[in-house]
Amino acid sequence: MAQPIVSMPLHVSAAGSPGVAFVTTNVRVKAQTGPLGLTTDVMQFAGPLVAGTWVMGNSRVKVSGVPTVGVGSTGTATGPAGATGPVTVTSGDMRVKGS
Repeated sequence: MAQPIVSMPLHVSAAGSPGVAFVTTNVRVKAQTGPLGLTTDVMQFAGPLVAGTWVMGNSRVKVSGVPTVGVGSTGTATGPAGATGPVTVTSGDMRVKGS
């Protein structure tokens, strides 16, 4: 079944902190709220300096050959003291779905 795809930083969290920014290479496919999240995106989270990267993305929906990030995607977050925990998708754009 198709799941919502991430299209803005607030759709993800790490160690209880919401996402505040994405650095993305996606300039081709955008939803109303922003570019679709890709597994190559680097995320920044609120609070102490914590950055995250994606480990697993969608297998069927890709942008320029790069998998998108959906509700089932997972990633890792790293801070100054090392690994801080997993990156999870808290929600996605309900108007853009894929798997």
